[in-house]
Amino acid sequence: MLLVVLLLLLFLLACPGSSAAGLGITARTLSPCYSADLRPASERLVSAVGCTVLLTIPPLKARKVVSWEYKTGPQEGVIVNYAFDRPANTSRPYENRTRFNETDFSLQIVLQREDDQLYRFRSESEATGWFQLRVVEPLSEPEIVGNSSVKAGGNTKLVCKVLEGKADFYWWKKNGELLLGSDHIQFIDNTTLCIVKASMNDSGYYACVVRNAVSQNETSFLLHVQNAANVVLPVILACVVVGSLAGVFVWCRRRDRPCRSGCR
Repeated sequence: MLLVVLLLLLFLLACPGSSAAGLGITARTLSPCYSADLRPASERLVSAVGCTVLLTIPPLKARKVVSWEYKTGPQEGVIVNYAFDRPANTSRPYENRTRFNETDFSLQIVLQREDDQLYRFRSESEATGWFQLRVVEPLSEPEIVGNSSVKAGGNTKLVCKVLEGKADFYWWKKNGELLLGSDHIQFIDNTTLCIVKASMNDSGYYACVVRNAVSQNETSFLLHVQNAANVVLPVILACVVVGSLAGVFVWCRRRDRPCRSGCR
C-alpha cells in the first residue's frame, strides 16, 4: 500500500500541469482604490469594479510557454499566452485593461463585474491552484424617500434606496446617533424606517448608512414634526351692518393677549 501511495505522488509531481509543486497565487488591490482591501491575499480576494488587481506567483525557472487562465463554472479560457520567442498574446475581452510582466509573469487587471471568477497560472510543466477573485460594485450614495413633514401623533416612514451596487448592510442614525428599534421606532428589512405616533422630539436629521464588502455610503434627510395645535385652517369671516353705514371696521385675531383696539 505504501508503495502505491509513493508511486502516485511521483506521478503527480511529474505530471505536466500539476499543481503539486506548491505554486500559489498572491493577489492584492493596488492603491489608490481606497474602497477595497489593499492587503495581499492568498486563495481569495475581494475587490471592487474599476480597481486594479495584481496577481503574482513565486519565482520560476525559465519556461518556454506560460499562460494566465480563468474559469467560470464549467467554462475555462486563456487571458494571456506568452512564449519566450514571441510577444505575449492577450485575448480580446482583456485587451487594453491588462498588463503582463514578461520578467516575473505577474498580471494586472482593471476589473469589470464579469471578472468575478477563478484564476490560475500555468506553464508547460506545472500550474497553480485556482485563485478566487470576487468583484463587487461600489455603492452609490443612497436616496431617502418620504414626507419631510408630519403632524404630531401621526405615523410616517422613510425608505432608503440604493441605485447602484448591492448593499449588504443598512442602518439608521438620528442627529449622528445610532437608532435602535422599539414600539415607537420600527424597521422593515432595515431599508424602511417607521415612526409610530410621531412627537415633536422626532424632528431632526435622519441618516441611512449602507455598506458592502468594498464601500460604505450614507445620506441624510430632515424631518419636521408639526404641532397639531398649530395647524392653520381657512376661516371665512363676515361682518353685517344693519340700519346704518359704519365708518370704520377693525378685524382682530386673538392671541395670548387681547387686541387693544377691540372689535366694534
